[in-house]
Amino acid sequence: MTDQYQYEAERDEVPYVFWDQLDFSIITMGLKRLPFFKDDIYLGMQAINVGVADSVITQLEYELVTEYHETERTPIETSMAVSALSQMWIYGLYEVLRMWRDRKFQFEKLFQNSCIDLKVDSMSSDETLNITIETRKKQLQRFNQDEDYRKRITEVWELLSPVYRMTELIRINLAKHCAPGKDGMVPRAPGYGRINRWCGAMDFELIEKDGYYTTLNRRDIADALRAVIANC
Repeated sequence: MTDQYQYEAERDEVPYVFWDQLDFSIITMGLKRLPFFKDDIYLGMQAINVGVADSVITQLEYELVTEYHETERTPIETSMAVSALSQMWIYGLYEVLRMWRDRKFQFEKLFQNSCIDLKVDSMSSDETLNITIETRKKQLQRFNQDEDYRKRITEVWELLSPVYRMTELIRINLAKHCAPGKDGMVPRAPGYGRINRWCGAMDFELIEKDGYYTTLNRRDIADALRAVIANC
């Protein structure tokens, strides 16, 4: 069995829903219903961007795989464009999720040390038109006073965390050419993707912390995110 046929056989058990059957509003609108995204208009805008970009890239991925099957050769320009856009989407999602995670950890640390009131008092009160500062203050105060809000944030992170780890794995491999937290674990071909024959997403070979390799693509992450949001 050639490498190509072996590769395709390995992917046979991973079908994807066709792009025009996907509900892209799950990410675009669903993330906005989660804490931090819901009560921070600008962080919520970033969440919407993730969903909007996902719908555009998914269609391009299917156009790529259609062209790939019709011509029986790799469409160089199209695959380069899809690969580039996919990597930028992954980087963007990683930053949005990391910001959410970091805000959770910061709020928890302040709460545990009974420092939220001090933090709020130390934040600028001169910029009355700075909505971001006022929003952060309100979030901190609610976190301090509302136990249900704190529990909800913890519950959401438990669901989002696996998606964050998936995104972190592919982002670190692509951008830093190593496994997360392991500079000595170097992937064989960072950034090189192969067209997934089911959905057209670029499959990337990634090295994990333990030295084992796995294959992951942007669509895998988007589908995982949709599944999480649907259960939030």
